[in-house]
Amino acid sequence: WIMQIQDSSVLIWFLSKGGVLILTTWLSQAAVEEQTSVILLILKVLCHLPLHKASPENMSAILQSVNGLRFYRTSDISNRAKGLLSRWTNLFAKIQAMKKQNRNNSQID
Repeated sequence: WIMQIQDSSVLIWFLSKGGVLILTTWLSQAAVEEQTSVILLILKVLCHLPLHKASPENMSAILQSVNGLRFYRTSDISNRAKGLLSRWTNLFAKIQAMKKQNRNNSQID
């Protein structure tokens, strides 16, 4: 259902209402129960969400869960987790650079 939503405002609403924490719980439970198809689906959903709009504490929780999957016994899951973490690292670095540039431009003005 989430993957079918293209309206970013709806996805941001989902994040603001605790959607990341729900996905974190499901991801952790699926990992414990070794439900690989559920894990893969949640990782796909996480790729679709605008997580740069999520609260820092929610991001911390999902980062910890995905980070734990880097060494999962199935290489497909561990590779997807590594790829997702790399993607997030690049995204957040770009956001921080833009914020820094905006601060510098404001100081110049």
